[in-house]
Amino acid sequence: MIPRGNVGRVWTVAVTSGLGAWMVQVAVFVWILREYGAPSLALLVLAGQMPAFLLAPGLGTWIDRRDPGPLLRCSIVAQAGVVVVLLAFIHQSLVLFAAGYATFNLVRAAGTTARQRFLYAMIDPGERPAANAVIGSVTGLVTIVGAALGGTMAWVGLGPVLLGAAAIQGFGVFALGSSQPYQGCPHVPLLEPYGRSVRDGFQALRQFPRATSVLLVGMAWGLIGGGYDVLLTDYGVHRLHGGAPGLGVLYVTDGVGVMVGAWLARRLGARWRGHIFASAYLLQGVFWTLFALSARFAIAIPFLLVMRVASGIIIAWDTTLLLETVPDSLHGRVFSLHAATYGAVMRLSLALTGVLLAVVGPEGVAVGAGVGSVLVGVTWWFASGRLWPGDPVPHGDSPSVRRVGQPVHAREARAV
Repeated sequence: MIPRGNVGRVWTVAVTSGLGAWMVQVAVFVWILREYGAPSLALLVLAGQMPAFLLAPGLGTWIDRRDPGPLLRCSIVAQAGVVVVLLAFIHQSLVLFAAGYATFNLVRAAGTTARQRFLYAMIDPGERPAANAVIGSVTGLVTIVGAALGGTMAWVGLGPVLLGAAAIQGFGVFALGSSQPYQGCPHVPLLEPYGRSVRDGFQALRQFPRATSVLLVGMAWGLIGGGYDVLLTDYGVHRLHGGAPGLGVLYVTDGVGVMVGAWLARRLGARWRGHIFASAYLLQGVFWTLFALSARFAIAIPFLLVMRVASGIIIAWDTTLLLETVPDSLHGRVFSLHAATYGAVMRLSLALTGVLLAVVGPEGVAVGAGVGSVLVGVTWWFASGRLWPGDPVPHGDSPSVRRVGQPVHAREARAV
């Protein structure tokens, strides 16, 4: 069921943005692989992600200092526009195409951060965990639909798919409508010198160790699980002998599992979030390992489903845990840094997966990722998760949290 009100509008924007991005990614990757080969595809992925990663701290600070509503609308229009511009570079220059793709990813990163700030400005602070879970369910939906739409490039060509992606993303502007901010959440925080704002973003990593622990656990899993799509493709097509239809079944299972996990996350007790978040990493690792050891489709599907239900819980609560101990004035910086670092280690993991596949094979890589997920969950629980229930940081820019260098909670400082 589509949520209503301001959360529903943001949910719709997340869906249109996600669908468009999936269509662009799948279509572009297939086209580059067919026209230029795997080495060029690897370079395109690297070049496409680096600007968003390198500019993340400054980008997040810039977003923190602006009204997220107009910024979100501009980012939606810009994403659609860049996708159209990519069409001009299809047969011109791979370098220009890579630059356009990098611009698309940079604008999308800005839009995702602006969307998160916009969501928090639209709702009561008490509704934030449930809203994040609702938005997290989008991942499963766009995985199923976006990958299928992007895959149509094999029949209709790259150009029509990119135009379709631009149209879908542009619809997000109309979906926002006339959203009104929640009166308790100021749109634009008090501005301070830009250099000091950037510095405060890095200081926040020391001042708020719980948020830093979520950022680090995301990076750890990104390094372990970055080759997930490669492994899933190999298992669906070759090891489980399903071919292209088999891969489609695995992706549908993936999407359903994530949506179920997000649904469950909205109904689990908030007090136990730290314990359940860590347990979800453990379950994710155990059932991914069981999936990796499966030799038959009928056995592998239930294991993958449970694994992705655990992933759905992680996705639903990741943003909540990251931001709930950080003042609103730093949300853009922290969220942007989290997204950029996770994306960067995912690309590094993808490169490592290519090397390890030749050394230990897909089963060895998959089992290693599963064991790694278990270790990440257990380590995070001992370091931070078992201590998570506590007093949240006050919302907004109250005097007690306006300057990052000032202590906020003695309890927070002892969290990890």
